[in-house]
Amino acid sequence: MNSSLDYLAYPVIVSNHRQSTTLRKKLDFGHYILHKNRIQIVKPAVDTKPPMAHTHYILKLSKLQGEQKRINKIEYENKQLCQKIANAHRGPAKVDCWNEYLSKSLNREARNLQLVRITMENQGILKRLSDQKPHYDRRASEMDWQNSRRYIRYTTRYLLSQDE
Repeated sequence: MNSSLDYLAYPVIVSNHRQSTTLRKKLDFGHYILHKNRIQIVKPAVDTKPPMAHTHYILKLSKLQGEQKRINKIEYENKQLCQKIANAHRGPAKVDCWNEYLSKSLNREARNLQLVRITMENQGILKRLSDQKPHYDRRASEMDWQNSRRYIRYTTRYLLSQDE
């Protein structure tokens, strides 16, 4: 084959003299070498390093401060309870929950009078109920029971005679 056709910048089926020049070959080879050098010195575009670690993500000082406050509060309350228990064991037994408040009402006397009146009425009703003798007529109750038995006997006899 023709030595000028060894290299074609743009291979085609039918070549012309402009495609097979040695100048074109030199230019293309120079571009190829330049491209190869660029590829060798290029760095990856994707950052594969781990993210930068910030201390405020790992060590949360506000959380630690809140936890310390909570622990201090619990310790203070425990100390107060221990002191109360020690005072209770050390001293004599006494009641410490006296309610010193006295209820103050503008109509206390009126309510007391009404309470006395209601109590007297209730006692009068109770006395009348206890003085009342029971009224129970045994003879009338017995006659009523006999009448009911007689009524049952007659009705059942009538029903038995109907069945025959």
